[in-house]
Amino acid sequence: GRPMSAPGSAGVPELLAVWRWSANVLQSRLTRWWVGDASLPFFCNACQYLFRPSRLPTPFVAAERYLPACCNCTGVVGCKFPRGGPTQGRKLELCRIPVESGRVQE
Repeated sequence: GRPMSAPGSAGVPELLAVWRWSANVLQSRLTRWWVGDASLPFFCNACQYLFRPSRLPTPFVAAERYLPACCNCTGVVGCKFPRGGPTQGRKLELCRIPVESGRVQE
């Protein structure tokens, strides 16, 4: 078989973390769609980042806790992920994900 990581690419723990996170986000979105969640946005920008380590922050294991763990987007334009993704050659930056209101109260 082929080696799982080529020189200069993410290591196996990084790839596994990306796949685990991506699968959770995708599964939660599909579950919301399946049950007919009316608050689910029609368009989802997250799909442009899922399963694509090159489009996610590195090292991913350290950045994962700052990313949404599941699809919690709401409203017509409520996707938490920025538009563009691979089509514009962008990499997901933590500062581009809107902070959820009410999560931290000062």
